[in-house]
Amino acid sequence: MPPARIVLWLASLAGVALLARSLWFEPVPMSVAVSAMVAYVALCILGVVFPWLEMFGDAATQADPGPRLLALTFDDGPFPPTTRKVLEHLAAAGHTATFFVLAQKAQKFPELIKEMHAAGHEIAVHGFHHDRLYAWRTPKQVQEDIQRCQSVLEALTGDKPRWFRPPMGMVSPRTAAGAKRAGVEIAAWSVRAYDGLASADADRVRSRVEAGLRDGAIVLLHDASEYDEFEPVSVAVLPDLLKALAARGLRGVTLTHLFREDVGGSDADESQPPAPKDPQDAAPDQDAGKSITKRAPPG
Repeated sequence: MPPARIVLWLASLAGVALLARSLWFEPVPMSVAVSAMVAYVALCILGVVFPWLEMFGDAATQADPGPRLLALTFDDGPFPPTTRKVLEHLAAAGHTATFFVLAQKAQKFPELIKEMHAAGHEIAVHGFHHDRLYAWRTPKQVQEDIQRCQSVLEALTGDKPRWFRPPMGMVSPRTAAGAKRAGVEIAAWSVRAYDGLASADADRVRSRVEAGLRDGAIVLLHDASEYDEFEPVSVAVLPDLLKALAARGLRGVTLTHLFREDVGGSDADESQPPAPKDPQDAAPDQDAGKSITKRAPPG
C-alpha cells in the first residue's frame, strides 16, 4: 500500500478516535477539533492534487530503472498547428509518445488522430473536454465520460485506450472509483513541465524537465493548450529535450511499452533497438499493450 494511503488511514482513525473521546468522555477543546479538521482536509487536498501519491487510487508514476527508457506524454491535444510540430520532432529523433487527447478535439481532427496512431504513438483518454471540475464529478459520470471517450478513439484507431489522465491531473476518490469502473489505468507523472500556461517560461520549462530525465520517468508535457489559444512552450523546447535524452542514452517510448511485463527481463523483446546515442539512431515503438508490473514513487 502506498505510504500516502497509509497516512490517510491513520489520519482517519485518529479522527474517529478524537470523535469517540468527545462523545464518551470529555469533549476536546474547540481549537484542537478545528485544527484536526483543517489538517485532515489539507491532507485530502494534497492527495487529490498530487495523484502520484496514490492516496485515493493506484497510478502509474514511474517505472523501475534498467532498460534506459522513459515515457513522454502530451496532454490537451490534438490541435494540428502544434501537435504536428511535436510529431515532427519525435519522428526526427525516433521517439514515440503517449498522447492524452480530448475526445471532443479528436472528433474535430480525426485524420490527425489516425496519423498519430499510424506513426506508433499511443492514444489515451484525457476526458471528452477539459472539465476543470472533473474531480468533483460522481463515479458514474467519470465512468461514462471515459467510456464515451474510449468509443470515439477506438472508432478512429481500432484500439481501445487503456490509459487515463483526468483533466487538471487531479484524482479524487470519485475520480479513482470512476476510472476503476471504466477499466482504465490512471497515469500520473514523475516530471511535470508546468508548460500549460501562456505565461510559462521556456528556460524554466527546459531546465525543470531536463533535471528529471532519468530511466523510468514519466514526463508530462503539452502538445496543445486547453482551448488552442496559444502554443505551449514545450513545443519549442522539445528538440532540446530530445537532444538531452540522446546525450543520456535514453529512449522515449509509449506508456504501454514502458510498463511491459518483460521490459528489462530475460524475455525482453530483442527486436527493439538499444537506447540511441544519437537521435537518428532511435526506432519507433510498435509494442503491444501488457499489464503494469512496475511502479515506483517519483524520484
